[in-house]
Amino acid sequence: MSTSTISKTATETSPRFSYALASVGDIRVGTVHRSPGGRISLRELEIDGQPVVATRRFWRSFFTRFGIAENVFRYFRPDEVFSRIQSQRDDVTFRYCIARAPISASKKADQLLAVTNPNRPIIRYDDIRGLLDGNGGEDIRYHNGVVTSTHAPRGGSRQFAIGGDQFRDRFCLETPVDGYGHPRLFLSMLRLVCSNGMIGHAKAFRSDVPVGKNMEHCIVRAIESFDNGDGYAALRQRFESSQTSWASVHECLRLNELLESLRRDQQLTQEGLIRRFRSLAGDLNELYGLANLDALSDKRRRILPSKARVYDLINYASEVATHHSQADGANRIQAWLGTLVSEEYDLEGTADSGGDFDAFFVPSDDGLPAQSRN
Repeated sequence: MSTSTISKTATETSPRFSYALASVGDIRVGTVHRSPGGRISLRELEIDGQPVVATRRFWRSFFTRFGIAENVFRYFRPDEVFSRIQSQRDDVTFRYCIARAPISASKKADQLLAVTNPNRPIIRYDDIRGLLDGNGGEDIRYHNGVVTSTHAPRGGSRQFAIGGDQFRDRFCLETPVDGYGHPRLFLSMLRLVCSNGMIGHAKAFRSDVPVGKNMEHCIVRAIESFDNGDGYAALRQRFESSQTSWASVHECLRLNELLESLRRDQQLTQEGLIRRFRSLAGDLNELYGLANLDALSDKRRRILPSKARVYDLINYASEVATHHSQADGANRIQAWLGTLVSEEYDLEGTADSGGDFDAFFVPSDDGLPAQSRN
């Protein structure tokens, strides 16, 4: 394939963005959807005469920008809210960002991303892509206003063993391209045998990138200098402990609930993932002779072990996030993982030693369950 053909293909499939200024009075709301529980959904908008689909990111930034509560539309019509903002505030102008559908998906609706203060510094998509490509960024992805990339820490691509598995230190950089929020760094670990990446989406493993007027300089400086030795040591310790801790019924049920939620939201890309997880954890109903585990108190569920170790849950969840889920689903799984490893496990240190663990739990060729070697 020629260079010009590659460039053309990339242009056709890459997201496109436009930035402009508007005021609250330039927003027009289309159909107002109200759920049976009274929740309001406002997705069909026009801004400055352009039809767009409002994202959750837009509304969150809008409420933040103008200091109003998210439930305001339950009690007031959109035009009443916008009129009130204009009458009570002087600074009703904002910058907005629209994610245009790629040329190859021209029928897809344009998405309205965040609104921000016009004076706030911003880095645009093409600029951050070029910056990341020139500074060793790997696995660069865009989703919902944020570009995510993976990097080796300043100390180098350290390889180390935990139990019988080999890992490498990594960190992930999240950079908003719509101006809402700061760039953030998250500690990450890459399991080499299967290329599963676990991202520490928890406050304990997160660092905000301080930015000034020159955002590109600040981001490059963060990439070149970041190396949180204490944080990586803490993350490794949590992985070591997970190998010698039985997963509790409570921890298994939480992951099962997450997988069920992702299946309902069509975030999983392969069938049989929930069935495979239940096989990994064991038949908990049969194990404890109960038709419904909800009959157990939360305290009781936390002290009853499953047939899996916490490390199995981490590997399984990270495999699904890395190989078998959509972008939203992967983010939700990584958030669950970050919470899991940042807190004490329910049955910490109850297993005698770490065993041998499967590289993959879900073969990608035929979708049939793998057999655990634990």
